[in-house]
Amino acid sequence: MSKQANLFLYLLLFLSGCASQPPPTATVEPLTIRSQQAELAITERRYQDALEILEAAVLVYPANVELLLRLGQIYLTQHRWILAEDAFNRALALNGADGRANAGLAETMLNQGRLPEALKYWERAARLDPSLAGVFTGLGRTRLLFFDFEGATTAFLDQQRHTPDGEAAWHLAALTAPQDLSQALAYLAEIPEAGAGSGPANLTASVLARRDYLAATLAPFSPESRPVEVARATGIALAQVGLWPLAVHALEITVAAAPEDGEALAFLAHALAQSGKPALDLFEQARQAGPESAWPSYLEGVYLRQQGALSAAEVLLSRAARLDPDNAAIFAELGKVKDQAGDLTAAEQWYTTAVDLAPDEREFQLLLLHFYVNRSYQAAEVGLPLAERLVEANPAEAELHDLLGWLQFLFDAPDKGEEALRRALELNPNLISARYHLARYLETNSRPVEAIAEYHKVVDWDSGEGFRDQALKDLQRLLPK
Repeated sequence: MSKQANLFLYLLLFLSGCASQPPPTATVEPLTIRSQQAELAITERRYQDALEILEAAVLVYPANVELLLRLGQIYLTQHRWILAEDAFNRALALNGADGRANAGLAETMLNQGRLPEALKYWERAARLDPSLAGVFTGLGRTRLLFFDFEGATTAFLDQQRHTPDGEAAWHLAALTAPQDLSQALAYLAEIPEAGAGSGPANLTASVLARRDYLAATLAPFSPESRPVEVARATGIALAQVGLWPLAVHALEITVAAAPEDGEALAFLAHALAQSGKPALDLFEQARQAGPESAWPSYLEGVYLRQQGALSAAEVLLSRAARLDPDNAAIFAELGKVKDQAGDLTAAEQWYTTAVDLAPDEREFQLLLLHFYVNRSYQAAEVGLPLAERLVEANPAEAELHDLLGWLQFLFDAPDKGEEALRRALELNPNLISARYHLARYLETNSRPVEAIAEYHKVVDWDSGEGFRDQALKDLQRLLPK
């Protein structure tokens, strides 16, 4: 799933009012004090401190559901699904009719890919508390993953009837666009700018970005446009950003109206394959329908590479390259095939070809730079000069400063890199890789107190980038026994 847990659940737990229970006796520290301490830690994003405060409070107040809900919410924020699941289960053991606990558990199940369980808990939460913020949105998101487009649409409409929600409005626009452009645009218009005083809730940066992306996709069309053209553009656009069920919905509508559209067939096969559905026959059908298009071979090659069928992927990608020799993305994929196969010389050649074909596309430059860093291949000779050039050309890109600093630390000298890493964090304080790299730099350069502070931030803030576990090990090594 998403590497992303939707922030509507964050709002759900805050807006639903986690009221504290009175202390059982006058001799025990008041619960309100502990709750205030936890809230301050949360506000300052000291999540580990908040968790410790709340877990200690649970030992004193074992029947307090609100404490467990707060624990679950923090674990959700950190994308620690198993721990979130445990907290919400503990809350449900105390009150099985609590809609928030059911919704929280549903979200953890959804992010673990346990769809039948997620569906069950979303449905229960919606029955128990239909006014709960985002509850029908969660139900709709889950039904989408079952390809139940009608049921998902109903859930999103239910959300708008109970508590209008920005994410529900966006999903309704995406589901409606292939057949009713005007209605889709009306749904998009319901999503205001960030900070607007009215309109649906749940205006996360992700929702706003998706709103703008879909609006740009639909901008070339008018009510007089052929619906199949709108459906085709919508489906391809949604596939290109990995929104697979929605892409399948739009592309199935497209293919039903234009069964000989080879590129639409290829993107439909791609979306199905990425969703774990059978698609090889559909890829072949796409090649037959569009023999001059590179898309069927390219997209099947991507799928086969992901499955580890590297030789078959290379054959298809080479065919795609012959059909479209100026397409940098095809050569980048060939580079990934060789990279996975361990042929680093060939991988570098194909990655470089992609950069040469699209010199203004930062995506391919970053791919090549990550290759040098991650593979420790030609890192000092080629990777470091490349990073310096890219930083000079893109001085506001935090990720580039991070990679430059890390390369300087690893392959230039262990006392170099701090300036670039700190610049990365000035540009993006939430760039977890830069935080971890800075911590490593500080530890190596005998500044353990500063290193510990950065490792703590990694543990608190990492939400799926893979640095938390290593940072915990680093803290165990540095902290007094």
